[in-house]
Amino acid sequence: MDEKDIILLDEKGQSDFLSTINAEVNKVEPAKTVLPVPQDIENPSDVLEVTPHLKAETFNNQTLPVDWLSPSVQDYILTVAEAYGCPQDYVVGSCLVTAGIAAGKKVVLQTNPYTNYPCDFMCMVGKPSRNKTGPLQEVTRPLREQEKENFAKYVEAKAIYDQNKREDRNFCGEQPVFHQRVTGDSSPESRNALLAQGDMIVIVADELKSFIDSFGRYSKGGNGMGAEISQLLSTWSNVSFTINRKSEETRLVDDPAMSIIGGIQPNPLGRTFGTDALMDSGFTQRFLFVYPDKVHFVKRSDRKRMTQEMRGTWNSVITRLFNMEPLALHLSCEAERIYAEYADNNDMKADKEEDDYVGGMMQKMNIHVLRLAIMAHLLSDHWNEPVITGESMDYAIRVADYFTRIHIERICPLLYESKIAQRPMTNGDLLRAVNKQFKIKSQNALAEVLGVSQQYINKTLKDV
Repeated sequence: MDEKDIILLDEKGQSDFLSTINAEVNKVEPAKTVLPVPQDIENPSDVLEVTPHLKAETFNNQTLPVDWLSPSVQDYILTVAEAYGCPQDYVVGSCLVTAGIAAGKKVVLQTNPYTNYPCDFMCMVGKPSRNKTGPLQEVTRPLREQEKENFAKYVEAKAIYDQNKREDRNFCGEQPVFHQRVTGDSSPESRNALLAQGDMIVIVADELKSFIDSFGRYSKGGNGMGAEISQLLSTWSNVSFTINRKSEETRLVDDPAMSIIGGIQPNPLGRTFGTDALMDSGFTQRFLFVYPDKVHFVKRSDRKRMTQEMRGTWNSVITRLFNMEPLALHLSCEAERIYAEYADNNDMKADKEEDDYVGGMMQKMNIHVLRLAIMAHLLSDHWNEPVITGESMDYAIRVADYFTRIHIERICPLLYESKIAQRPMTNGDLLRAVNKQFKIKSQNALAEVLGVSQQYINKTLKDV
C-alpha cells in the first residue's frame, strides 16, 4: 500500500478541500445572492450583495496592483522585478512593509474605535527558483543603511557619555540608546526589549520556517511556545503586555507595533503554519501571503541591471519617510463609506462561512485593509497629506482582495493537507485506506480477523 494514499485521506476519504466546497457552492446558488430586505429598510439598494468567496473567479486581481503608487515607485518595482527575474508581487509586498517601517509610529490612522500603524505580517511563498530573498534584501537595503548611520551616531554619543562619566562621577546626563528597528531571527527577550523602547520594528527572515520553528526554544521551562505566540498576537493587535522575569524588573511593552516579513517554500508551508497551535490561536490568519502564479522565466542575459540611480530613487523615498514629521491620518467621507461597505460585506461573508479558520481570516482583513491603506498612502504622491482618499481606499481593498484570494485558493489547501497528514490515523482511517487500495470480498471475514463486528465495518465504509 502506498503511504501517500493513507496520510492524505480526510474523514470522508477526500483530499481536495477547495474544489469540494466550490462544487457545493455551485450546486446551491448562482454567483451572487442578494440578502432578503428587512421590513424596516425602505430602499432595497441599501442592502449589500454577498458574493461567495471560495472561488478564484470572484476576485478581480491575479497580481498585486501598483496603479495607485507614485510613478517613481512603480518604476522601481518593475526594475527590481526585471533585474532579479522574480515575480513583481514579491517586490510590491516588500515595498509596502519597508515603507511602513521607515515611517514607523509617527504615522497613525485613527478610525472608530481603532488605532492602526503601517505594520503587518507578510509571508512570500515560492520555490527557491522564484527568487524571494534577492528582492527582499534589495528593497530593505535602505533600512539597513539607516541602521548603520544610527549605530555610528550611537557609538559616538556613547563615547562622549562614558568620558563624561569618567571625568565627573556626579554626571547625570541621559545615557544614549541605540534605537534598532531591523532584526532577524531573534529571541523574544531581545524583540521585546526593542519594542519597549517605543519604536516600531521589523523582523526580516529569509526563511520564516526557521523563525517559527524557534518558538519556545529560548524558554527554560513551562509554556514557552504558547507565551511567545501570545506575545506575537498581542503585538500584531497593538495590545500592551508585561514581561515578568525573576532576574529582571517587570517591564511593560506598551502599544507595540511590529512587522514580520520573510519567505517560505510551498512544501514546508503546511507543516510550519498548519499546526494546531498556530491555526487555532489565529497566528496564521494574521499573515498576508504573497504566492504568485507562474511567470515567464527571464534569462539572466535579458535581465535589467540595478543602477545606482534607481537605488538612489528608492533610497530617497525611504529617507523622506524616516525624516517625516508626525502625521495623523483620517479617512475622507468617501473612503469611510467605501471601507464601511467592504467591512460590512466581509463580516456577513465571514458569518456565513462554515469553516471557522476561513471566517476568522476574512474578518482580520478588515484590519489588514486599513494598514495596507496607510502603507500605500506612504508610497503615493500624497504621502505627506493627512487624508486617505476614496481612491486610496479602493486601491487598498483591491490589494486585500489579492491576499484573500491567495489565502483561500492556494494557502488553505496546503494547511489542510498538512493537518490531515499530522493527525494520528484512526481505525476508521485504516479501514477506509484498505478499502481504497484492495477489494474487500467479505466483510464478515475481515471482521473476524480484526476482532470487530461486520456492522462496524459496514458502517465505517458507508461513511466514506
